Amino acid sequence: MELYLVRHIKPDFPEETNYGQTDVPLPADHHALHDAIINLLPRQYDAVYSSPLTRCKLLAQAITADHITDVRLMELHFGDWEGRRWDDIERNELDTWMADYINLAPPGGESLQMLVARFAACIRDLQATQHQRIVIVTHAGIIRSAIHLFNDIPLNQVMMEKVEYGGIYTFNVK
Repeated sequence: MELYLVRHIKPDFPEETNYGQTDVPLPADHHALHDAIINLLPRQYDAVYSSPLTRCKLLAQAITADHITDVRLMELHFGDWEGRRWDDIERNELDTWMADYINLAPPGGESLQMLVARFAACIRDLQATQHQRIVIVTHAGIIRSAIHLFNDIPLNQVMMEKVEYGGIYTFNVK
């Protein structure tokens, strides 16, 4: 199965603000940016899946009206930190989380391991569909999870991987 994971474009939201699963707006020129991404995708695919968040769903809709949304493709849930500037989060809370973000969740949120587990469950379900080529419109956290699962990169290293806005990441999954 070929997977084309596409990260959404950069949202129109203040820099250094944590937005995880918060639904944030896109820039006014998002249609042109989406068209540029679509031109790089394969013309033939069996299905398009998307995070239900607007920043992903609008691109999926531009690809096809027949896309399927799946909450398991959403970004990491940062809980009480959603919508807050990183600098406004209490330093000791942030330091504790950063020391073991793989296993620890922000207050009211989820850990990286939890994100990977939900994405892996989604992939198992996609494998059962017998689709050969799937486009998935999603977030950096999910793409990093794919890099971990399919390229065998340890979780503590995968967070250093740069995931570009509008980037397309291809994986062959058995």
